[in-house]
Amino acid sequence: MHDFKLYKHYVEQLTQQLTDAKHRQLVLITGQADWCYELLSALTDSDNVKLLSNSGIANSSWPEHTHELLGQEFIHAVYDGFSGIYPDKFAALAGTIKAGGLLFLLLPDLQSLASWQDPALKSVQSHGSSNRQSYFNLRFSRLLQTLPVIHFDEHTDFKQPPIKSNVTNKIEYQAQQQCVEQIIKVATGRANRPLIINADRGRGKSAALGLAAAALHDKKIIVCATQFRATHSCFKHLAKTLQVEYKAQQKHLANLQYMAPDALLNQLPQCELLLVDEAAAIPVPLLFAMLKHYPRIVFASTLVGYEGNGRGYTIRFTQHIKANYKAAKVVNLEDPIRFAKSDPLEQHVRTLFALDAQYKEYPPALNSIEHVEVTQQQLVDNESLLQQIVALLALAHYQSSVNDLRHLLDAPAQRLFISRCDMHVVGVCLIAVEGGMDAELAKQVISGERRPQGHLMAQSLAQLSAQPSYLTKQSARVIRIAVAPNLHQQGVGKALLAHCQHQLTPTCSYIGASFGATAGLLHFWQSQGFSTVKLGYQRDKSTGEHSALVVKALDTSPQGLHTLAQQFKSDLFYGLLTHFSQLDSELVSELISKFLDESSVPSPPINTAISAINRFNTAPKLWYLFNHSPSCLMATKSEDRHLLIQMVLQNHNNEQLIKQHRLSGRKALEQQFKLAVKSLIKKPLNL
Repeated sequence: MHDFKLYKHYVEQLTQQLTDAKHRQLVLITGQADWCYELLSALTDSDNVKLLSNSGIANSSWPEHTHELLGQEFIHAVYDGFSGIYPDKFAALAGTIKAGGLLFLLLPDLQSLASWQDPALKSVQSHGSSNRQSYFNLRFSRLLQTLPVIHFDEHTDFKQPPIKSNVTNKIEYQAQQQCVEQIIKVATGRANRPLIINADRGRGKSAALGLAAAALHDKKIIVCATQFRATHSCFKHLAKTLQVEYKAQQKHLANLQYMAPDALLNQLPQCELLLVDEAAAIPVPLLFAMLKHYPRIVFASTLVGYEGNGRGYTIRFTQHIKANYKAAKVVNLEDPIRFAKSDPLEQHVRTLFALDAQYKEYPPALNSIEHVEVTQQQLVDNESLLQQIVALLALAHYQSSVNDLRHLLDAPAQRLFISRCDMHVVGVCLIAVEGGMDAELAKQVISGERRPQGHLMAQSLAQLSAQPSYLTKQSARVIRIAVAPNLHQQGVGKALLAHCQHQLTPTCSYIGASFGATAGLLHFWQSQGFSTVKLGYQRDKSTGEHSALVVKALDTSPQGLHTLAQQFKSDLFYGLLTHFSQLDSELVSELISKFLDESSVPSPPINTAISAINRFNTAPKLWYLFNHSPSCLMATKSEDRHLLIQMVLQNHNNEQLIKQHRLSGRKALEQQFKLAVKSLIKKPLNL
């Protein structure tokens, strides 16, 4: 029987030492669940602790979305690992703890963690697959045993770990103050000079927004964020500086008002400065719309700690801003404000979830690159290899999550292929194996009665075609493919994809991918023999792009996919007049480029006299022509093709076309249209 008084006395000493050092620490409690809960109860009380658990513990919560934790601060927190090890929840919770605080982590015995039936495993399993063991938990357990964390174990007698001699740290606020000054410049300087603030958790980003609002007390300011809770720190620092009272549910204080992104863009209220907090959690099209309407704007984002953000956001959004706003500035807050430098808890979280993985470019000889498959066992046994792969995937993709590591190590229906040179990873292709269902389940999926977890592409294809074979046969879906930035456009991605297809052919009937469609990305896939069979009606919330589904047969019977491609062609020509009317003409051109002409289809006559050509009488004939003979459209020069796509296939109005093509007026537009039509007509024949 353990004497919990000894544990409590030690924790009190540790808390005092951490308060002086302005640090935080991870306290690991392992054993049977009941023992862990009993010890936890002896060490904490509900007044000073945030408890994350879905095990029915009193005063606990289990947020469905991790961004619900943003903007909050707690003295101590508890993560109940018996509820499942979800990296995004754990990392987000760690970011809420104040200096001097503790994060208690409750887990089963570490030696059994890899074989323990972690409730979180269900989140990475597709229907029909299961895990014999968790490689993520195996790595997690290994690291916990090597990290300098405080560990209380049910089966080990209490031994007081050494407490460091008193250390007093000073928190540096200089970087935050300089950030505040940059925000003030946005509000008071020249317009159209947006500011991007990037920071990890605890760097005082939201606080800087509040301090700047206080300094600009004579200006009307709106702060925008997906979750109102994320702005609490901003409001609290404004209230403290102005020495006024602030209540947690107050959305308007002094000169600062909160608005959700959709409400902001629906109402477009006037303000002298727009602050966008947690910008990486807001759909990119909305960010662009804000940027277009508000000439004085600040985007602030946390880079680690919740889903849907990361290095991909930073790189792409920053590139767009810099390309279109030459006077834009980027501020990276690196020094922590909520706690002192070299914080133990932050270092532990970064290590456990590979958040510090950085990709280092390597200039290999292209002929020395080899393509190999890597197993999850190899990943967990080779931390250097794992770090390279994680870093390259995070660098190359817009959406990244702390949970990605768990999927990489534990999803049982995945295969991973890499390109490497001298043991340096230069390419990664992550694939999900789908299908293999029985005929009865396939029938239920097609009828809409069942939607088993995973198998995203197989289910889409089966429902598009009403053919159960897409579910009963095995297929391969490319989840992500990434190539080192210095090797783009050099054939590495194509070679890696070809290797994957060769390795998958014996077991899979087809391979495909789904991605935010751009002309460049679609060209890559279609140039490799993939056919586009679906384009999502709605734009993706994070990228602002329509999701394309491309597929390629790996066996010798591509007829079914050919039928789907023809069906998509018909759907697209209708869609261009309706829900795809604003689709980028470059993307439309790329889609049409792979459509086949129909044989023996008579084409309507087009008068060759340029004076007789006008949009009213010619567009219907052109629409028919392009629908049945798309090669005619593709034979025109680029600028004519884009105009014809927009005028004929998408039916853009004259005002929109004049603006898009920078024409002087309607007469100039009519002239451009006539010239584009004439370029189709080689001689006075019916085309």
